[in-house]
Amino acid sequence: MDLFLSIEHIAVGSRHPQALAEWYAGTLGFQTRISFDNGPDKPRTFMMQLGNGPMIEIIPSDSRAPVFRNNSQPGWIHAAILVSDFDRAAEKLRDAGAQLEGEERAAPFGARVQFYRDPEGNLFHILFRPTPLPQDSPK
Repeated sequence: MDLFLSIEHIAVGSRHPQALAEWYAGTLGFQTRISFDNGPDKPRTFMMQLGNGPMIEIIPSDSRAPVFRNNSQPGWIHAAILVSDFDRAAEKLRDAGAQLEGEERAAPFGARVQFYRDPEGNLFHILFRPTPLPQDSPK
C-alpha cells in the first residue's frame, strides 16, 4: 500500500476569501466543498473543488498587498485547469473579464495553454490536451 496517496489541496492566501471563492465558482465552475470559520473578526476559509480533482483552499491572508508571481519564479506558481473545449473556455473567461496573461501557447503533445490571473492576481491557465499524457518508459 502506498503511503503518499495524492494531492488533496493546494492553498492560496486571499485578501477577500469569500469574493475569490465566488469568482472561482461563478467563472470556472468550482464548487465549495466546505467552508469554515477562523475565529472572531477573521474571514472564512473555503475548500473549492472542480470535478473530482484536488481542491484549492482559499485562506485569509495577513497581507493586504498583492503579490504578482510570474511563471519563472521559484516556488508554487500556477494552477492548471483542464478544459474539454479550449475555445469555449477562453471565450467564457474573456466574457467574464478574466485578466489575460500573454498569448496562447502550444505545449508538448499537442496541448493548448492560455494563462490568466484571477481577481487577486494569482496565475492560472486553461489547458486542453487532445490525448492523455503518455507514460514515461521505465529506465
